[in-house]
Amino acid sequence: MTKTIQSLISDLDTSSDKVAERVILKLSKIGKPAVCILIKTASDLSRPRARKWSLQALGAIGDKRAAPLLVKTLKDERMTVKLHAIRALGRMKYKPAGPAIRRLLTDPSGGIRVNALDALVEIKDKSSGKAIIKSLADEQWYVRQHAAIACGELKIIVSVSKLRKLLVHENRKAVLDGARIALSKLS
Repeated sequence: MTKTIQSLISDLDTSSDKVAERVILKLSKIGKPAVCILIKTASDLSRPRARKWSLQALGAIGDKRAAPLLVKTLKDERMTVKLHAIRALGRMKYKPAGPAIRRLLTDPSGGIRVNALDALVEIKDKSSGKAIIKSLADEQWYVRQHAAIACGELKIIVSVSKLRKLLVHENRKAVLDGARIALSKLS
């Protein structure tokens, strides 16, 4: 079994999303026996591609032993590594990561901010309401869109007035649609 796991993890050293996703699916079927080896790979700074996909695999498996590493990795300087850690924590539905994910709503990267919003929805972190509402004024339209959607999904009632203001002042159709959907869930 260990040889199979190690062989699959070697296959994670790829630039192909499709290959990685197939390997992650196989690793998630193996489950808990793969966790320790995946944690070791996800900690190996010399293998960035295998590292990021290992984070994703850990999220797919959902074993809480990986959570401390995933939370720590949210501070990584590599954006792609951070993205995979966010997605893994969301997929794992690891609610204690809420405060660490919430801090990423002010990250310089719009991609990080969007994925942080999506992860907060996945883990159902209603305590992030104020930070999510602030994201309704983000400079990037796609962050505003995801923030609006998050307000509706998490039933953040205090966001109603900000969402209504978006309907008046926003130019992007996607953001307007997100605000309308959110408001329909909040009424």
